[in-house]
Amino acid sequence: MATNPSMAARLDAANETTGEAPRPLYRELPPASAFPVDALGPVLGKAAKAIEAVVQCPLACAANSVLAVASLAAQGRANVILPIGQGKPSPLSLFLLTVLDSGERKSSADSMALKPVRDTEREIAELEAGQRHAYDVKVASYEASAKHLTAKLKSDRAALEAALRELGPAPQPPLLSVLAPSGDQTVEGLFRIYQFGRPSLAMLCDDAATFLGGHSLKAEQKVGTTANLCRAWDGSKLERIRGGDGVIVLYDRRLASHLMVQSGVAADFLSDAQFADQGLLARFLVSSPAGRAGTRFRDDAAYQVVTRRAALDLEDYNVAVASLLRQPVRWKNESDRTLGVELDALHFTPEARALYVEFANAIEAELTPRGTLANAKAFASKLPENAARIAGILTLMAEPDAQTDGAADLADAIELVKHYLEEASRIMATGAIDPELRRAETLREWLLSLPGDVIGLRDVYRLGPNSIRQADRARSAMTILCEHGWARERKGAL
Repeated sequence: MATNPSMAARLDAANETTGEAPRPLYRELPPASAFPVDALGPVLGKAAKAIEAVVQCPLACAANSVLAVASLAAQGRANVILPIGQGKPSPLSLFLLTVLDSGERKSSADSMALKPVRDTEREIAELEAGQRHAYDVKVASYEASAKHLTAKLKSDRAALEAALRELGPAPQPPLLSVLAPSGDQTVEGLFRIYQFGRPSLAMLCDDAATFLGGHSLKAEQKVGTTANLCRAWDGSKLERIRGGDGVIVLYDRRLASHLMVQSGVAADFLSDAQFADQGLLARFLVSSPAGRAGTRFRDDAAYQVVTRRAALDLEDYNVAVASLLRQPVRWKNESDRTLGVELDALHFTPEARALYVEFANAIEAELTPRGTLANAKAFASKLPENAARIAGILTLMAEPDAQTDGAADLADAIELVKHYLEEASRIMATGAIDPELRRAETLREWLLSLPGDVIGLRDVYRLGPNSIRQADRARSAMTILCEHGWARERKGAL
């Protein structure tokens, strides 16, 4: 932030007069508790520790990376059945958010976690290349047959319709090899991949500022994008309505997501009223670990030993992820892939069901206006379902053919979501994601960039940052700055 020297000098002089410096708008973020890595189980836990050791990133960053990839692998295989009504199928999709500043090696952690995905994408691409020629031949043959029948039977409509029905539907193209698109991502792009590719995808952004500030979330697209992201987490049908394409509806698509962002971008995202109102924020599991930059000194000989050990620890993870990703897609109707896929059902054992109900009841009891979770009601209310999803992922990573979800995996999952709850509560408690405080901070930064030390509210409405060019917002932001010692009201100023 560029500070005008004249303004800074006046602030210093005011501090000397009053004896009190301006107070920060936000409380300092208290330190995060240790990530419960052992609750990730033997496969994911070892992988997270291995990535942390090699990359020297925060453990929570590595853990979120492997958990997101595991969600991608598992969500295309099964649903977990929640003990609600006659049994509610819930996707094994997770939305994760990691808050870390630049230089913390987010990209390196993500790259290591993604290795089995990238290897599988390459295998699928090679298979697709071999299938492409056969598909082109089938299409040419199909079109020639349809053309011949149309010419031959054009005078007999009933006979033509019968012949075309006997010919059958057009051949389906081989699936695209994309599982986790790289580069700039949009929901529109994901929808197109869902049309022609596999039904289980991941949106993994090691610099999610490009997505959060991209075309999909511009004002005119934001409502639709947010709604589709919520539907993807829910496992609901996805819809796209376009003048040229008409209406396209896709069933049983799955999306895992891991957004990595810097603290400022995260604050804007988490304070966005529209995201909150549509329920998107409540679906995210958030981690904001302390960075490690400046502490990553190493002895090279010892580091090479660590690297070799980490490669062995990652083997089970790589094999488990690839094994789930390689399972064939079971379309409900191969001729019409929009109708979705068949997914297995993971049912709770009686012990796991009892544990789920106990945890859900404990959360519910704290959602009252005076409860400890009243300020995080939307987020906390989804914790039991997120725990069930994580439990299903842990189960499939250890046993790909499992049909039941046991109490041990659910207990670990509950420990994990409690950590995410603690993280969300810790971030909200600072006030850094309060929309009014965020607007006040925006105004403070803008004021410090100005050459003078007096400004009228009318000038703020006319020239100030876009987010506060409204009378009520500008007055509220200025009042907050006055209360914190960053501004003083001058009678008679406009």
